[in-house]
Amino acid sequence: MIFRICMPIGLICLSVLAGCVENEGPTVTPAVTGGNLNSTAANACRAAIAQETNRPLSDVAVFDVVEGESGVGVRATVAGADAPWSCQSSPSGQVAGVMYTGSEGSL
Repeated sequence: MIFRICMPIGLICLSVLAGCVENEGPTVTPAVTGGNLNSTAANACRAAIAQETNRPLSDVAVFDVVEGESGVGVRATVAGADAPWSCQSSPSGQVAGVMYTGSEGSL
């Protein structure tokens, strides 16, 4: 229950942090910033983002994983997207939400 209550706060914080990444175009890839990029949560989010974008798993690359009390925040790039995607998951890989961090007109 605490995870569900705190999740919106975590997504807001993740969104604010995502806004700090400057992207000069679709060919610029954000630098790997940390966390376990191969964790259960990261892999679950990668799959959820691929499904949401209707892209193959190979087009989604996780570059940041942040673990906190409200769950795990994951950021990833998708081939051809102008901005990263963010995802919130439990450590066990139960995805709570996926969100595009750029302009929806760019989707």
